[in-house]
Amino acid sequence: MDIDVTQSSEVTVVAPKGDLDMAAADQVKRTLTGLIGQGQSRLVMDLGGVGYIDSSGMGVLVASMKQARAAGGDVRLCGLQEDVRAIFEMTRLIKAMSVHPTRQEALASWR
Repeated sequence: MDIDVTQSSEVTVVAPKGDLDMAAADQVKRTLTGLIGQGQSRLVMDLGGVGYIDSSGMGVLVASMKQARAAGGDVRLCGLQEDVRAIFEMTRLIKAMSVHPTRQEALASWR
């Protein structure tokens, strides 16, 4: 899995490309945990490049959200493809996490 990370002083955008499944979950977790550990607790996960997510991927996002919130930030999601969004709706995580249609809207939600 490729993970693009764009850091700024305000918000860090993390954009994984590929399936967010058991094979990729550990890599994503290390990336997010590392960013939060460096004080980058205001994160936007752009999931536009993720066509599939399983329970391990969901678990990483929830754990990272809790870690970021404990550090005074949050993990906000954007760009969910239809299948990924359906899983978030089915698990009701769409109500627990901040989900935005576009990266611009997710970034604007921090202002």
